[in-house]
Amino acid sequence: MAQTSSLPAPVESAAPAPAPVTTTSTLSVPAPVMDLGPKKVDSRDALIGVAVLVVLALIFFVIKNAYANWRVRERVAPSRANASGWFLFLGLLMVSAMAVLAVINSGQFLVPLYLAPLAGVAGLSLLAWLMTFSAKR
Repeated sequence: MAQTSSLPAPVESAAPAPAPVTTTSTLSVPAPVMDLGPKKVDSRDALIGVAVLVVLALIFFVIKNAYANWRVRERVAPSRANASGWFLFLGLLMVSAMAVLAVINSGQFLVPLYLAPLAGVAGLSLLAWLMTFSAKR
């Protein structure tokens, strides 16, 4: 079975190849590296970060329940103790989200666009937790 091609045959040049250039210097200047900005997050790193946040959320939920039960034993109203536990949970989760984003890709995620909302929610929830911490019946 013969194949036909519409491409022209390759043409070889008759010019001789240039001689390799040799230098006697032992010091070399590194080639300039082009800065392409922060590296992008690949899906494996993002999946690991989400898994870490889910595990931390489960741990913080257990801590929230233990804290709320402890506050009820300390003679705090159950609704106020539960609200205080949720504020603690949210604050811890936001702080851990900032830490996970910083570990995944600090060049991309340690910018005010990501940190300001997370830090604002974390700060407000931890402030609300402190305000409900001292509440008695």
